[in-house]
Amino acid sequence: MSDLTKSASFDYTEVSTAAPPPYSHAMANPGLSFCQSRFASITRHGRDRIRLTNLSEVEIADVHQIMRTFWPRGIDKVYLQKASREFKLGGYAWRYDPNGNEQAMMLTLRILEVMHGLGCVIYSPIEVTKSLSTNDALIFRKANHRPPPCEWLNVLFHGGDKLKILNFPPSDLVNDIIATFMIDIQRHDVTPDRAKIKFKGRPWRPRESNGAETQLKLLALLETFERHGFTLYTKTSARFTNDRSESDVLVFQRRNDWVD
Repeated sequence: MSDLTKSASFDYTEVSTAAPPPYSHAMANPGLSFCQSRFASITRHGRDRIRLTNLSEVEIADVHQIMRTFWPRGIDKVYLQKASREFKLGGYAWRYDPNGNEQAMMLTLRILEVMHGLGCVIYSPIEVTKSLSTNDALIFRKANHRPPPCEWLNVLFHGGDKLKILNFPPSDLVNDIIATFMIDIQRHDVTPDRAKIKFKGRPWRPRESNGAETQLKLLALLETFERHGFTLYTKTSARFTNDRSESDVLVFQRRNDWVD
């Protein structure tokens, strides 16, 4: 095992609340940073890697614990790198799954949730590498204060005709969505932790002439979430090959103190 490789039981014995040095220092290039905000990124790449860049040791420890808790196959290895920490997950969290990998989507949601609780709010998902093996880089900005706690939902589009809502969606929201799209739904399956809706036709893979209908469905979905106090927090996406990729996964949040 190399000096830069640690076991999955990496121990954060000396936790510091201080942020890592700015990029210029991390790259051994002296100079002052004039950016008042602190930014950090979390990238999911390859089929099994998560890289944390410019996070404090406290933030890294909390995200590490989330991965240990919510990824059933655990963590194989932890790699220490300049200004970053990389985790190799057990199994293949980011491998293409035609049915949508719910466990992987929920892991991403839990990471977003814990970062939000630490005061690191999403700034933007960005992808500049054009690599087919890299998902969006999730860029976070450290807020001046911790935002209020929220409920979180994942919304997945996959298979050309399916919609999934994960993480215990409120029953009134699910019922409203089903009522909104009743004439377009072929069947639906609802359990306490998820709702799965199969649409008629293939609305997520429309012909060019039917593109407006797909957009109208998306707008109606956003309006329904908003009626129930949920706002769109961010979206994540993934590419696997030139002709095989997941649709955007939408992440919604609603303040815990929201009242209808």
